[in-house]
Amino acid sequence: MQSPKRNDLRRMLAFAAVVAGLALAASGSPAMAAGADYKGFFVALDLATTQPTGMDQSAANLVDTTNFFTKREVIDNDADFTWALKAGYSWGELGGLEVSYWSFDNDQTEDHVDNTNYVYPTVFGYGYNVGSYGLFTNPVTYTTTSGIKASVIDIDYFRAMDVGERFTVKWLAGLRSASYEEDLGFNGTDGSGAYYIESKHIESDAFGVKVGAVLSFGFTDRFALQGKMAFSFLQGDTESKRTENASGTLDEVQGEADNIRGEIRDYDLRGVWMWENLDVYLGYGGQTWDGLVADPLGSGSCCSISTYQSSTRDSIAFNSLHAGVVLRFGKH
Repeated sequence: MQSPKRNDLRRMLAFAAVVAGLALAASGSPAMAAGADYKGFFVALDLATTQPTGMDQSAANLVDTTNFFTKREVIDNDADFTWALKAGYSWGELGGLEVSYWSFDNDQTEDHVDNTNYVYPTVFGYGYNVGSYGLFTNPVTYTTTSGIKASVIDIDYFRAMDVGERFTVKWLAGLRSASYEEDLGFNGTDGSGAYYIESKHIESDAFGVKVGAVLSFGFTDRFALQGKMAFSFLQGDTESKRTENASGTLDEVQGEADNIRGEIRDYDLRGVWMWENLDVYLGYGGQTWDGLVADPLGSGSCCSISTYQSSTRDSIAFNSLHAGVVLRFGKH
């Protein structure tokens, strides 16, 4: 069976190849990408294979029955297919306005059978109503699940400046709305019939300002290298809920935090092939999210830090290999 990562990458590269072929067939004389003098509407579509990194989703601790050494069981999230859409209008040297939307949505399930270790679930942390803290009779069969959703809406004012014959700087300043959701689950049973069902849900929403710049270095009339860096400074709210069912004994804990600090850093490097009113690009970039992805309940620990400690992560990233098109309806 082919992996989802390879299928997503092949779809994205096939899309880029088809669009590039259509552009070559339909293009007239070559022209540089839109600079400071461009006026008119434009739309852009971006397709990517996106890998979440730094998730550190601890689902269980495995303790061997001989030396009692501990190993953390961390979910390995796959890359997923994502898309982004942008539309706007440029008034030439007066600048322009653009609205964009990006989203990530991925669900992950992993099945396990353990015949040698004690299995301590760590999604919930320490359960105060639970007298037994793990699954001890082999074989232990368990399933871990993860769900990650993130989205961003931007409204940006931009202004492009031609600072050389083939060098353009595009300044950005605007507003950003961001949301993040994460689910983590553990469902396991052992040979004695004992079972654990645990879940965790984190949800955050934030709003703030964004500033950045896009640098375009033209090598020929048809090709340019573009680099982007942007920073978003956000304020938001977050909440978290954990539940546990340990062989019929229930536990639940909730927490929330208002006015949390959030920051998103965007970065991108792409090669752009340009025609009269059409750009086709291929690049690598992503976003780093700070603050918004932290669990307001913190790490769950008690009694044995090696057994019950869970992640205190407060930063993750989404890295993307992406391709897209920009279509303009105005004129230079």
